[in-house]
Amino acid sequence: MSEIEKYSGYKVCHEFKANIKCFRLHEYNDGDFNELFHEHIPKHRINSGNAAEFMRALVIRHSALGDPEILRTYLNKRGQNPSAIDFGKAVIEYPQPGLIRKYFTSGGITAWYDEVISKSAFRPSGS
Repeated sequence: MSEIEKYSGYKVCHEFKANIKCFRLHEYNDGDFNELFHEHIPKHRINSGNAAEFMRALVIRHSALGDPEILRTYLNKRGQNPSAIDFGKAVIEYPQPGLIRKYFTSGGITAWYDEVISKSAFRPSGS
């Protein structure tokens, strides 16, 4: 395991299986995390690029951004007027062996999806 592949162990869905992508959206509010969305989709139905864009859309939809600000999150860095809003890239972590998580966060809103990248390492029998 490389230095960046540390396992966080953070909130993996107990119903999660190797053949799905598990999408979740949480909102942090006054010390509590409220789940706003949780859906399982077969892995073969959505590629990683579309999954990342969906997470980004979820965070934008639930954030306090207005329409002009949402548009500015899609602008490139060429030019100054209007200025671009850097919404960031997907962050990657490894919550368990064989499992990858990609997530976006803004303010108190976090969207992520989990996907198995190694069936043999993910929840091996007897563990």
